[in-house]
Amino acid sequence: MGKLQEKIYNSLPYPFKFILLNVKAYQNSKQRYTKDFETYLNEYIDLWDSDIDVVERYQESRLKVLLSEVFEHSDWYTSKMKDLGITLHDIEENPYEVLQKMPILTKSERKTNPEALVNKKRPTDGVGYTSGTSGAPTVNYLDKESINRSFALWRRFHKAIGLETRRVKQVRFSGRLIVKPDAKKAPFWVYNYFENQLLMSTYHLTEENLPSYIKKLNKFKPLLLDGYPSAIYIISRFINQNNMDIKFTPKAIAVTAETLYDYQRTEIEKAFGCHVFNQYASSEGSPFITECVNGNLHLNTDSGIFEFINAKGEKAKPGEVAQLVVTSFTNLKTPLIRYNIEDTVLLCDEGKVCDCGCVMPMIEKLTGREDDILWTKEKGYVGRMDTAYKGLEGIVKSQIVQESHDDIIVNLIADQNFDDEMKEKLVHNLKDRLGQNVNYTINIVDDIPLGPNGKFDAVKRNFTISL
Repeated sequence: MGKLQEKIYNSLPYPFKFILLNVKAYQNSKQRYTKDFETYLNEYIDLWDSDIDVVERYQESRLKVLLSEVFEHSDWYTSKMKDLGITLHDIEENPYEVLQKMPILTKSERKTNPEALVNKKRPTDGVGYTSGTSGAPTVNYLDKESINRSFALWRRFHKAIGLETRRVKQVRFSGRLIVKPDAKKAPFWVYNYFENQLLMSTYHLTEENLPSYIKKLNKFKPLLLDGYPSAIYIISRFINQNNMDIKFTPKAIAVTAETLYDYQRTEIEKAFGCHVFNQYASSEGSPFITECVNGNLHLNTDSGIFEFINAKGEKAKPGEVAQLVVTSFTNLKTPLIRYNIEDTVLLCDEGKVCDCGCVMPMIEKLTGREDDILWTKEKGYVGRMDTAYKGLEGIVKSQIVQESHDDIIVNLIADQNFDDEMKEKLVHNLKDRLGQNVNYTINIVDDIPLGPNGKFDAVKRNFTISL
């Protein structure tokens, strides 16, 4: 939805919101689910269970297409490749060698040079914006093939976890402003008829409003819950604490856009009685990482190429936390080649295999943005801080903010069970994970604001690491 449409939408009474949203949903549906979409979807479904040599040949062929197109039709990449002496013959003979010669594309370069990056051969069939953590919008130009391929990969993920590929009855929690931010009474949702999807607001999840959400979920009975794990967790915790009766069991819960923490997974699965599947993609068009039925995270290497860089700027080793550098086949209009997307992952130990039927390689965990990884002199990089809360009671919501190497602030929304003993245990746990020589400040607060796009930042580092 464009900025003008969004402004009009927010000012409308609820019935007109439903009409406008569904007009846009109809347009989106016609654009996304074409004959080409069906072709790509079948292609990707076949690749999910294919032998590794089939996947590797496919990846190489897609890389040749990508590099050849940007060589001829992108001002940014044409200039870089010609300066490096790269030719079309080189791309055809050894595209992987050409890829390794290419410079890493930074976030700032991607944000400030979108018009230079675009593939001029392809028409502009869509324009999107992503706010990112800074809140400054990044423009994203798309063509039809990019749109169709992205949605085909998303639907392939649904099929792999046991869902239908079209019109699954679902509830989605995202950062979209579904209803007015100051709304006090339900409905806090709008129904998207063309996707059979109930869009629920993440901005109204208060103690007073949660019973209305749960009543609506029980009436709607979705097969899939999808979206931000922080939002689904808030509802799940309320259900579990109040022993509420859930009158349906989803086939799956799929979360994205935020780091999924172990304590969130446990609470959500307890509330809804089904598995939580993690997935990774981006509105910029990064390749996909998706969880399989065995609970392992597979790199969708038919959607792009993944490189892993450690804190020293070197190729990361098994078991290390690494930055993602991606080359994507999903956005051919605004290409991403060796793009440092500033997200991090924990690599698997060497030799780990999965018997789900997919032979694409795996990672251990999605650990978040590079800014979500803490760093202290004593411990170095530290991710997955959710373990610091294990065994503690009374914490409703928590955010860790690192202001400097030596200063950690924890903002807590707490109930009556969080006492001095719990506070002492929390500080002890933090010291075990981050070091003894750090200043820890625990603040009890009434609210922790959501970040850009309605996401919850559980961990923030407000300085750049200089090693």
